[in-house]
Amino acid sequence: MTTRPAEGEKDPAPRRAGRPPGPTAQGEASRAQVIDAAAAVFARLGYDRARMSDIVQASGLSKGAVYFYFDSKESLAVAVLASRQEQWITGVAQLLAAAEPGLPRLRALLPAMLTLHRRDPDAWVIARLSQTLAQTEATRDVAAASMRRWIDLVAEVISSADPPEGTDPRDLARVVVGAFDGLKTLIDIVGEDPASVQHELARAGALLERMLIATISR
Repeated sequence: MTTRPAEGEKDPAPRRAGRPPGPTAQGEASRAQVIDAAAAVFARLGYDRARMSDIVQASGLSKGAVYFYFDSKESLAVAVLASRQEQWITGVAQLLAAAEPGLPRLRALLPAMLTLHRRDPDAWVIARLSQTLAQTEATRDVAAASMRRWIDLVAEVISSADPPEGTDPRDLARVVVGAFDGLKTLIDIVGEDPASVQHELARAGALLERMLIATISR
């Protein structure tokens, strides 16, 4: 997946022909450094406004080093989404594992998601990139697969809480995931500052949790 460099940016020097070197600890660390920098830039500027030059500067690496790992902003966005999604899925699963299966684990779901938002300043990037990548044919499947992982996790937690007959856990999971991402987008737009954004998300998340529990417990 390649895109033309942004206006004002030159094409990176072509890679030398031949077999690329195998992965090394230093190489993996550099690649992760680029992904972390891109996540911060995408979270701050959004995908459309972000330029590869912004990511190069944020990474602290040379332009050649960044382009060695990622030849376009699009390929970087895919890597950021995959990396952050894995971190989030793992982090939420670990927090939920401390709660007993059933209603206690369901009650722990939204607090776990809110906790990760407080810990990770770039957490907003997942929903934003998912929406952006879903609009392009080449990356739509990547975005869809990312969202399905969240739906699967939430549906599993809902199923463990023994929902009432006629309630489809996956349908309810879609509502919860969609509502949470929608809340993040809405509050991000109307929030006055980062502190208020977190506060408003926590309040809205608590209300969503009560609505979810009421649906399961009826």
